[in-house]
Amino acid sequence: MPVRVQDFLKTAILLALATGLGFLARSIGGNTAASIVIYVLAAALTGRMAHEYIWGVLASVFGAVASNILFIEPFNRFDLSRPGYLVDFGVLLAVSVFVSCLIRRYRKQKEQAEDTARKVQGSYLSQFQTGRGAENEKMKNHLLQAISEDSKIPLEGIQKTAVRLCEEGENLSPAERRQMAESIGNESEWLIRMIDNLLSVTQIGGDTVKVQKVPEIAEEVIASAVSQFSSANVIQTITVRMPEELIVVPMASALIRQVLLNLLDNAVRHSGDSTEIEISLSADDVNALFSVSDNGCGIPEAELPELFEYGVSKVREPDPGTARGFGMGLPTCKTIIQAHGGNLWAENNPDKGSCFRFTLPLE
Repeated sequence: MPVRVQDFLKTAILLALATGLGFLARSIGGNTAASIVIYVLAAALTGRMAHEYIWGVLASVFGAVASNILFIEPFNRFDLSRPGYLVDFGVLLAVSVFVSCLIRRYRKQKEQAEDTARKVQGSYLSQFQTGRGAENEKMKNHLLQAISEDSKIPLEGIQKTAVRLCEEGENLSPAERRQMAESIGNESEWLIRMIDNLLSVTQIGGDTVKVQKVPEIAEEVIASAVSQFSSANVIQTITVRMPEELIVVPMASALIRQVLLNLLDNAVRHSGDSTEIEISLSADDVNALFSVSDNGCGIPEAELPELFEYGVSKVREPDPGTARGFGMGLPTCKTIIQAHGGNLWAENNPDKGSCFRFTLPLE
């Protein structure tokens, strides 16, 4: 239906209602002022509801004329000669037009404010998406840089060992050849783990930074990570504390298992062979809480805020002689947890050592 037709119908209906109320007021002994007030309200409502300004003015003129004909004695006759009517007519018309103009102005200002709000919101969303895209691009660049640097060391080790085996193989003892072969195997295994981690991280999609989650039993994911970690020549004792009831958490299990492996590895590498590790699971009505705690030397308080930042090198060096890690940094771990809608943080234990905790939403 055209806008003008809609405005005409609204105006006609409001004026018809005003006229009906005027007759009702006259029948119960109401005076002329009652009909004037009713038409003023009708003109005001018309100005509020109509899309064009002219309809409020027309409603004001109609009210002034109709009150003269229908509600001022003698009825049913338009008479400008009635004492004081010109003043009443002028006041009625002026008030009706004034109220209609005020309401129309208010409506226009409201529409402008809403339009400005939409533009501001659109600009904010555009800036936010641009910033998120830049943040993701920065994360990817740091990740590729870390992988390039980390993979260079084992590849160089494999190359040097292989060259030595080729050049000096006949002069080496069986024990030396066995040790060098084990070194190549360990370095190759580390590279395979790092590639698995990289493939897992690429599941995080572009600008959305979300993952495909399916319900998983959290206890089974923890058990799988502990089993894989324990098979990697780890001598530390790992204590696992689970709740009595199973906890089902929506997650990408491969990613969460890699995060747990990295946190376990981090506890061993930075705390020494005497480290006692405890991994625990709990839940409330909203989140599941995973914790990996150790009794090592802890983390300097000044370094805690920077542990999860890409490109920051203020992290503890691993103890000499410890095995190579699982090829995933703490910043990437936090990216994975945030992609699940959770959070990852670190804190020092009250007595000794440190604890890494992360949450995953239950829904």
